[in-house]
Amino acid sequence: MAVINIIGAGRVGQTLAWLLSREQGIKIGFVCNQTETSARAALQFIGQGKWCPAIEELPPADITFITTPDSCIATACAALSQSDLKPGSIVVHCSGALTSDALDAVRVNGCYTASIHPLRSFAQPALSVQEFGGTYCAVEGDLPAVERLTEPLQALGAIVFAIDKTKKPLYHAAGVFASNYLVTLFSQALSCLKDAGINETVAVGAVLNLMQGTLANLEHTQSPRSSLTGPITRADTGTISNHLLALTDVSHRLYSVLGQATLPLTTLSGEQKQAVIEALGS
Repeated sequence: MAVINIIGAGRVGQTLAWLLSREQGIKIGFVCNQTETSARAALQFIGQGKWCPAIEELPPADITFITTPDSCIATACAALSQSDLKPGSIVVHCSGALTSDALDAVRVNGCYTASIHPLRSFAQPALSVQEFGGTYCAVEGDLPAVERLTEPLQALGAIVFAIDKTKKPLYHAAGVFASNYLVTLFSQALSCLKDAGINETVAVGAVLNLMQGTLANLEHTQSPRSSLTGPITRADTGTISNHLLALTDVSHRLYSVLGQATLPLTTLSGEQKQAVIEALGS
């Protein structure tokens, strides 16, 4: 039976602990959070395990997940190195931005290290555990750790792929574009509709429907070029100029920058592209 300890059982830690604890041959040992209250809330959600008041006091485990905020990973790992770690055990974090090098402190204990980053938003653990299947997970680190962690993740339906740790900033930026800034774009579109006098409930429904349709097109075509529509694809400079006249401040600048980033996806001629660039600069 493989025992897993969790340090910093927030949304990601709770989700992974809940899922892994349902796999045969895995059980949750201890959870260590900043407060006893948050730890006990996590344990209640996970459904098994015990609370440990300090990282240095954690009993040995086969795998220790550090799912704290990125800024706390190295500190948590340093504290973990003072605990009774088993040589040959695995320590893993789930940061998309940091590499397994952030866990170097436990190497002197004879541990293998890795980073696993599920490319998914974990806003609500209760929902995340239901939707985890099909999640892409980037992994890098010591081979024994990567091999040991890949099997249970694949059993949960994850699609595990290797990432060059020197390329993680680019990888993580991709996630920010696809997830975080998608929410920003939703907010910008919603703001425009509300300023146009449209009821908020209608506005939310309309924007979600439009975005879902665009994502469905992308899923079908697998091509940004084939999925792109709108005034820039037609070099409709009059419409673009009218949009910019109606927008203010951040929305105006964002529209212009995104428009320029969209131009390479079009099949416009050089002359048409120049006309669009001029319109976007207005």
